[in-house]
Amino acid sequence: MRKRDMDILYSLEKFKCLERDQIAALHFSNNKNPIVSVNRVLKRLRMDGYVLVNTGRSFKPYIYFYNPSPIKLDSQKIDHYLMIAQGYIDMSKYSKVEGYKIEPKIEHADFIPDVACNWLGNEWFLEFQNSTYTVKQLYAKLDKIKEYHDKGYWNNQRVLIIGKTNLKLDAENYPFKVKQIRGIEDLSESIQQFKEMKYQEFKGKIKGENKASVSKPDAISDGYKSKDGAIKFVL
Repeated sequence: MRKRDMDILYSLEKFKCLERDQIAALHFSNNKNPIVSVNRVLKRLRMDGYVLVNTGRSFKPYIYFYNPSPIKLDSQKIDHYLMIAQGYIDMSKYSKVEGYKIEPKIEHADFIPDVACNWLGNEWFLEFQNSTYTVKQLYAKLDKIKEYHDKGYWNNQRVLIIGKTNLKLDAENYPFKVKQIRGIEDLSESIQQFKEMKYQEFKGKIKGENKASVSKPDAISDGYKSKDGAIKFVL
């Protein structure tokens, strides 16, 4: 089996399921005709019995699963897992994502995030919402995260809620950074500002000059220096 075949199967196992276009974005982005290439490879993997497919969604690309599939091919959580996979794809467009763990068990915690990962120099808990949380559900989830924080195990993680937003959320009620966004692209301006700060930091070190003070950008996020001197991205 080719390495790319194995990489595709690993992605299907990791993300539970993927649309054809997501597989193309993950593994065929450098091809001249990604869709043509991915269709050919997926057809072969399907015929060889390595992947399963859901073809029942009208006017949408097929959804592919590892064989044996970790979820039912008609699972109600399919859209949720597709959203989680898209989050990884979108984040990777801006910077490398490390340790993208889906529904991990967090030691000493009474909650399971949709994703825990490292991105742009910080640790993140990600929550993906393709339907709006009720106020009760939202606060119940965040209160469990606060309990974990108050136990003293917090490692300066950022909580990012992606998708449907609840306008009644008051982020100031929590002792950790929490933000709601419709999609990762909502952070594009702030990420660009963060990268510019890192670039200026790098230039200062190369030239051996004292770092000039940088005014904080008027946006939803900026950078700060951790104890090791590295600039990190914060909400």
